[in-house]
Amino acid sequence: MSLRIAFIGTGQMARNHARAIHSLGGRATIVGVTDRLPDRAEEFAAFAGGRTYPSIRTLLDAGPDIVHVCTPPPAHFETAHAALDAGAHVYVEKPFALTMTDATRLLEMAERRGRRVCAGHQLLFDGAFRTLVARANAIGELVQADSHFAFRPSGSSMTRAGARVLADQLVDVLPHPLYTLIAVLERFGPPGAAVEIDWARGGPDELHASLRAGDIVGRLSVSLRARPIASSLALSGTRGALTCDFVRSIVVGAGNPGEAALEKVLNPMIEGAQLVSRTALSVGRRVATGVSYPGLAELIDVFYGAVERGDPSPLSPRHLLSVTRVFEDLVSRIDDSVGQRQAGRVGQAGQASQTGQAPPEPVIVVTGARGFLGGAVARALHGSSQGAAAPVRVRGIGRAADPDDPHVHEWVVADLSRGISADALSGADVVVHAAAETAGDFAAHERNTIAATRHLLQSMREAGVTRLVLVSSLSVLRPPRTPWERQTELTPRPDDPSPYGAYTWGKSLQEALVERDAPSFGIAVRIVRPGALVDAENPSLPGLMGRHLFGRWHLGLGHARLPIAVCDVRRCAEAIAWCATRFDEAPPVVNLFDPEVATRGAFIRSLRARGWSGRIVWVPISAIALGITAARTAISLANRRLPTRLAAWAVLKPRRYDSRVASRVLAACR
Repeated sequence: MSLRIAFIGTGQMARNHARAIHSLGGRATIVGVTDRLPDRAEEFAAFAGGRTYPSIRTLLDAGPDIVHVCTPPPAHFETAHAALDAGAHVYVEKPFALTMTDATRLLEMAERRGRRVCAGHQLLFDGAFRTLVARANAIGELVQADSHFAFRPSGSSMTRAGARVLADQLVDVLPHPLYTLIAVLERFGPPGAAVEIDWARGGPDELHASLRAGDIVGRLSVSLRARPIASSLALSGTRGALTCDFVRSIVVGAGNPGEAALEKVLNPMIEGAQLVSRTALSVGRRVATGVSYPGLAELIDVFYGAVERGDPSPLSPRHLLSVTRVFEDLVSRIDDSVGQRQAGRVGQAGQASQTGQAPPEPVIVVTGARGFLGGAVARALHGSSQGAAAPVRVRGIGRAADPDDPHVHEWVVADLSRGISADALSGADVVVHAAAETAGDFAAHERNTIAATRHLLQSMREAGVTRLVLVSSLSVLRPPRTPWERQTELTPRPDDPSPYGAYTWGKSLQEALVERDAPSFGIAVRIVRPGALVDAENPSLPGLMGRHLFGRWHLGLGHARLPIAVCDVRRCAEAIAWCATRFDEAPPVVNLFDPEVATRGAFIRSLRARGWSGRIVWVPISAIALGITAARTAISLANRRLPTRLAAWAVLKPRRYDSRVASRVLAACR
């Protein structure tokens, strides 16, 4: 009889768990899921199987054997404790617990109920880590272990993100390099020796620490700034060294002392050959198996076996407590470096200010104020009000707040896809709607672009806010019918935008929704359609123009003389801020791009003027479109389904735009 599996929390990591469970071949069945976002739970249930439940309590009443806790970390303890209390075994995503108190209580509850507990320490079951541990005796007595993790933060740019935002990212990635290091120190240190912190220094974007178990030193380095992106664990012993590369899931090292003359000459060659050959094999395995998280399926398999046989969990209570103790200490050091959150800066959804009354300055609400463009808009609004007779007060709306952002005067924490109270918009003169889905599928765009906009319009009507600046996209314009067509603000949207991808589909329907509903709500609208946004501080090719390949080399679509519509994120934000503060002067619609950078070659020259040293390999757009279509077709047929339609050529082919309105707006905002 297969194990009955339930999920609490249905984000991206839960999907990886579900794929791992499905790979076990019927050994376990997903029977139920719940999430604070019902739409996301329904979407996950359709993907993974099982039925949705309206609450954790109703899910647990259904009697699952094992519950996977994939909620945000602050909810791990409460959720796991409830599952254990209901008699279920529990798999908790990392971090297992935020404090020693929570970890101890969970393990005590598990012991009282006779249940098994596991945590998301899947790298310990990666084949490369197991190889490293198995070969460790060959390098003699272990002297030192070095755990290095370099990560690129998602979302906000490093140069724009506040200290709290960066610190949260750092804490989120910390468990992986920490638990692998502690596992090695526990295994090779003196029996029963506790892992202690000798020294640690933490900031919002970096953490360095020295740990010790007996005479073995463990050095930990976690950075959001260091490059290249890496995850490795290197062991140094009295007779040699070995390195586990978790990115490639391989082990490299000659495993000899390197003292003889021949060893000094040959060791780099041996390690280079290992790196090339083992990386090629690793890439081949991942392509063939589709595994994106090595060790995850293996850990789940071992944990399920322990549940079935009544064996101990694959992760001992001692290990979980040791990791939690060190984790809690290191996180406190990171938090100390960031400082205390500014008291009273963060409002809850539906609370527009601390007093509940509108401030005397004009209030401009920016949705998505923590995002790449939304953050730049808040900064532009803040800058445009300096020295003005009526300074602008910026109110940011987002799923989380950034109290360190000096350009946002107050925050409202809310998820627009679930709705927002009219009180959150109280006293606002203008709403700049910059929040939208950027990378999800059609369901995600329906939820986070279309439904979110519908909820915002309804709240604006209830709050009596009558001005909206909608940030849309140039991609909503129907493809040109001739190579010489010059598209304008009057160019219509396609009748059916779905063949042009989920992003264009969502933005097109968003515009149509606003055009239909806003007038009946008494809301005046200005629509800004930015072209491809680029960042002068982090120059790179926009997606419609090319992709980074390797080192200095980039793949370019088309050739240098073809047109491209780009806009620096700062200039775009200044134009949006101008439309918000000069609403009556702003045009109803503006296709926003930089007229001075009209071709791909001109854009490359502008990058080089900023110090960019990349090289371009130009490839015909028709060849890329054909390749995309062929690849999508092959993948769909391999999965025994018909490919969905994607008009790749229409999406990628260059467009020419009339620049008169964009030039006027950019000149005015300067």
